[in-house]
Amino acid sequence: MGYFFNRKMKMKELEYRMKAKAEMRVATSKMITPLRIQACERLLLFLERSQLPVLVKRVYTPGIGKEVFHIALLQSVEDEFEHNLAQQLYVSAPLWDAVQRAKEELVGQINATFDKTEDGTDVAIIAQALVALPNPFVEQAIALLKKEFNEI
Repeated sequence: MGYFFNRKMKMKELEYRMKAKAEMRVATSKMITPLRIQACERLLLFLERSQLPVLVKRVYTPGIGKEVFHIALLQSVEDEFEHNLAQQLYVSAPLWDAVQRAKEELVGQINATFDKTEDGTDVAIIAQALVALPNPFVEQAIALLKKEFNEI
């Protein structure tokens, strides 16, 4: 009889632990879900602000020098990215990788565009060239972000 009593107590204890874990998961989910939603919102904002037409419009001012414009574009991307680094805690690894790839591709496009232009090139022409560039990595990251958001 002692064996069955001990076995029954162990089963009750196991059942209690499983129920406690389930309740903890629900409570954690209730706390984490708003943070995940906020992370998606912030990363979407970063990606949208990083699209070249938006970025150039925000940074370009008539009369700005080539070097200053180049540095301002890169600094804007870096600042926005660094401001959102903590969001990686709340999104999947593939999404975070896509955001990083989008940022790296953007920086590469900016640098390549400036490297291709000659010293005397009008900054307005550089701005137009940047605005015309496609950035499929940003578009892919946005699509992945929206997909992940819809799964929350």
